[in-house]
Amino acid sequence: MNDFNHTVSTDPGRVVVAVEGELDMHTSVEFKQVLMDLVADDTDLLVDLSGLTFVDSSGLSAFIAVHKSTLNHERASLLLDRVPPFLNRILAVTGLAAVLPIAGAQANS
Repeated sequence: MNDFNHTVSTDPGRVVVAVEGELDMHTSVEFKQVLMDLVADDTDLLVDLSGLTFVDSSGLSAFIAVHKSTLNHERASLLLDRVPPFLNRILAVTGLAAVLPIAGAQANS
């Protein structure tokens, strides 16, 4: 099993979820549920990805599902922040950079 950790903290007006490690088929199900529970509470989420070292398709799917879920809630939102270069490339190649809300997306293009 791969190492993956997340911490949840409160920032004025939003909840910050910081991740560390590998987001893959072994870790993405539980992480997705954490985010979905926060969205269900109409939470503005900022996901700090600076500690992410790997992501596979199941990790990307988790972000997509959470983003779609925010569209069904009045006040919930998702913002990916501090996206590592390897993930910026994946998001660009897959077209997800145009779908998922990414902090400073213009600067990362």
